Amino acid sequence: MNFDFYLLGTPNGYDQYPLDDKASLFQSFHETTNADTQLTIYRKAALVYYVYTKKLKTLGGDQFFGLSLVLNGVYVTNIAKVFAIFEQLCSNIVVRGKTLRADASGKIDFVHTHFADDVSEIEALVKECRKLVDDNLHTDIQELPIERAAHTKATTVSLADTFDAQHLYEWLKEYTTIHIPKEEDENNGYIDTIITNLYQENKDLKEQYQRLNSQKKQYKIVIILLLVLMLLGGGLYFLNTVVVQQNAEIGLKTDTIHNQQFEIYEQDKTIRSQQDQNTQLENRVKLLGDSISRLINKINSQQSIINQKEDEVLLHVVTIDGLKRFQSKVTKAFPIIISDVEVGNFERDGSLETDYGGAIYQSYSSMLQPRLKIYGLQSDWVRISMKLYTPSGRLWRDDYSPYNCSRTTSIQAKQFVQKSIATSDFRIGGGRGYWSRGEYRMEFWYNDKVCLYTATFTIR
Repeated sequence: MNFDFYLLGTPNGYDQYPLDDKASLFQSFHETTNADTQLTIYRKAALVYYVYTKKLKTLGGDQFFGLSLVLNGVYVTNIAKVFAIFEQLCSNIVVRGKTLRADASGKIDFVHTHFADDVSEIEALVKECRKLVDDNLHTDIQELPIERAAHTKATTVSLADTFDAQHLYEWLKEYTTIHIPKEEDENNGYIDTIITNLYQENKDLKEQYQRLNSQKKQYKIVIILLLVLMLLGGGLYFLNTVVVQQNAEIGLKTDTIHNQQFEIYEQDKTIRSQQDQNTQLENRVKLLGDSISRLINKINSQQSIINQKEDEVLLHVVTIDGLKRFQSKVTKAFPIIISDVEVGNFERDGSLETDYGGAIYQSYSSMLQPRLKIYGLQSDWVRISMKLYTPSGRLWRDDYSPYNCSRTTSIQAKQFVQKSIATSDFRIGGGRGYWSRGEYRMEFWYNDKVCLYTATFTIR
């Protein structure tokens, strides 16, 4: 299912990704509640916004974090599942620690001052959100009711009331804004779960550290034991020499010590026992020596792995430098990237008749205006030309058009920042019913040499 995704909150004052004209609307939803958590459903024409906001009470003040999904022409009947998806995303965000992070005391804080500082994390978050939506909401999607409120109306309902799908269907016809608060005690403690996991990881690391210290002490004991065994071996050798000398003396004095043969026999048994013990100790020393050799080999193997990782890091740094030089060349030809274009229909007095991306009907068609979603590769003013081709393939021009295009304007881009731009410089057309039915094509050119984007739309 296709949808748009927003990230919002107060990392350093209010911030939003992507940053567009919905900022004041999203902030107003958070300001309407005293609850810890709230889901706001906002309908505008065929678009339905699901805006989830959560207070970050540990930061003090009015700090909060939020997410938003935007659906076109459909709505979700199971609000409990929508809550569950948003809360799962928040849990995963804190665990990864790239947008939000938790310290040992349980305090949740922002990692960056602007969400756009880590675009790769946002792309991963959108991919993760899309999988959760596809896996959990595919059976709960319905078409929007055709009827809708003529004027802005808002209401606040409990989460329990949303379990009746028919209630939600009727509310979407009567109200433009539906607030659904949810207190913290209903949140199943997902932040507590995160802190528990962090404490468990910390505990496991401490136990691992203690085991390593214990192994280190064992190694010291082994070394001391080796020294003791060496001393014992020397003592036994000396004792064995004395015994040999005594045996020689006994041989010479056999007649005088005949009555002491029994005692000598017992001493001989003791000596043999000590020799056996000496042999056993020598075997143990050999086994310990083999263990020490294996440990030394393991240490050398680990050092080889460390050296390999250092080489990989160095190669990664070199690769990054090459990419930066390549990026510099690309931005000279492509200062911006246009990732999407939607067309809106306006009255001559400037009021919106058909929202961007909505169906435009011939009888209501008047002044067409595109909205561009751009991503800046460098910070600069960029001159863009727009060419509109009619269903017959003819380039549309009027008295205000340059000789080779329909309209031109300058757009201010910011490096590595994505934003939506809807400028009246691109607004073209006439009175109501001005455009004929058929498929139109819009092209957007830079320096009259590079076509940045081609979009088609249909007048029905």
